[in-house]
Amino acid sequence: MAGFPVVSRRSGRPEPPVTESQLLAELRWLRRELEHVRADNELLREAAGPLIHLAPARERFAFIHAHRSQFSLRRLCRVLITDRSNYRAWVRAQAIREERARQEAELLERIREVHTAHPAYGAERVTRELKREGVEVGRRRIARLMRHNGLSGITRRKRRNLTKPDQAAATITDLIQRQFTAPMPSLKLTGDITCFPTGEGWLYL
Repeated sequence: MAGFPVVSRRSGRPEPPVTESQLLAELRWLRRELEHVRADNELLREAAGPLIHLAPARERFAFIHAHRSQFSLRRLCRVLITDRSNYRAWVRAQAIREERARQEAELLERIREVHTAHPAYGAERVTRELKREGVEVGRRRIARLMRHNGLSGITRRKRRNLTKPDQAAATITDLIQRQFTAPMPSLKLTGDITCFPTGEGWLYL
């Protein structure tokens, strides 16, 4: 049987003719390879299915967004078992998040300028200073940005010391032992006074 003439793509010269039997053999080989590829894909899908379901939606959306130039959106969503409408909603929300991040970066720069000029300023005074400059922002947002970026004011208030027991004082025995019932009146006397004034000053129980 006559062969089919084939022209080489590199040299442009005709290659030896390919017979029909050779084409059939190559077709059978390609079919076998296709079956192997299909089996491998099915195995990978079965193995990756649980992992895909366990992955947070935002991670799947981010993967699709990063590879959308290489593969079609339909294929990516089908392989990752993701609804296209949910992905598009994530993209719209991502644009809002990026805009908010840009605004907060600009706001943080303004906060740094105020804090550099006035190192003692905390969130409340920084907020007042920014509002005087025409920046409308809430104190909680300023406090969050300052806290996350290690910025803090200087407090001038003296810290109150709590009552500390005298380590050298004699230990008073607990005679009640949390047994608050008594067989007769005036046998056990208790009170809730923690301190009282004396000529020597306040005494604490």
